[in-house]
Amino acid sequence: MNPSAMRNTRTTPMKTPVTNTMTNTTRNTTTRIAATTVARMATGSALLLGLLLAGCGPTFDPASLINTTRVVGARVEVDGALDRATPKPGETATVTWLVTAPGAPAPLAWAFALCAPGIAGGKSSLSCESTPVALFQGTQTPPRVSIAIPAAVALGAAKSLLLYGEICAGANSMPAFDPESGIPRCTGDGASTTASVSIALQLGDETNHNPVADRAFTFDGQVWKPLAAGEDPCVVGPRVSAGSKDHVIGNTTEGADREIYTAMLGDPPVATPARESLQISQFTTAGKLKSQFSFVEATDGDPATIVDATWEAPKAADVPAAGLPVTFTFVVRDNRGGVDWTTRAACVGP
Repeated sequence: MNPSAMRNTRTTPMKTPVTNTMTNTTRNTTTRIAATTVARMATGSALLLGLLLAGCGPTFDPASLINTTRVVGARVEVDGALDRATPKPGETATVTWLVTAPGAPAPLAWAFALCAPGIAGGKSSLSCESTPVALFQGTQTPPRVSIAIPAAVALGAAKSLLLYGEICAGANSMPAFDPESGIPRCTGDGASTTASVSIALQLGDETNHNPVADRAFTFDGQVWKPLAAGEDPCVVGPRVSAGSKDHVIGNTTEGADREIYTAMLGDPPVATPARESLQISQFTTAGKLKSQFSFVEATDGDPATIVDATWEAPKAADVPAAGLPVTFTFVVRDNRGGVDWTTRAACVGP
């Protein structure tokens, strides 16, 4: 960890957001996952399912708790330049979906349609509103789709493409394409998630790179490394006691992950230099995170910034005698479609 890194404990954004670039729907619950700074507040209100409802209504698990198979991110990589999130016309890009679960993930089957983004209510829609230009289907885990970006003449005025589809979890849920619309849907009674991501195209010289999620982590002040293959967190640690509180997770980000770009601002719009901000979505398979989100603002001028998250271990009644492995997932998004993620693990003892 960089000893000169500054700490940032902000868990709410400084700006009011209005758009997003990724959405997913599981059964009847719709959640939106922001990939831009301006998306964060809308995202937060959609994902904070753990709020107590007024009166005597039911309570819900927080959105940061992974207690079922969940789709929580999508990363675009250009073939031959995996750090680049914006493919050019004629290039090939790969979209990888982050699917997480409290244990071993269920068998997955998936289908996606690639289409030009539609317009709904005067804004870009995150569902296919036109005939798909390509269809994809598979059973690979995690879902990974290789896309040949059409040539500029075929794209016309399009500045982005939309990948829209279904991820089906379990042997009783399989994808199928609607014969009329070409849009995929899951069949059977298994779990299904409708997921879509907007793929921004590089039409000029300005490039957007994916941020790096795994710079350095600490757990209660100690260096926290990722598990090596075959390692058990209940053997290698860190290990905490059931019911313990206020464990601090430190996540180091670097200023290099927040690129300078040109934004069209004002009325009339004027090309203006701007800088990306970072949103970090935090998930755990047990216990409780104080906040699902951490942020590094565009105005942060430090070369390295540490964002803190606070976690509470599950109660003793939920912890077996041998200990409970807990997985933490961190998804980092810039404000232009760049995404990366990483995981850590700890053990809770009785």
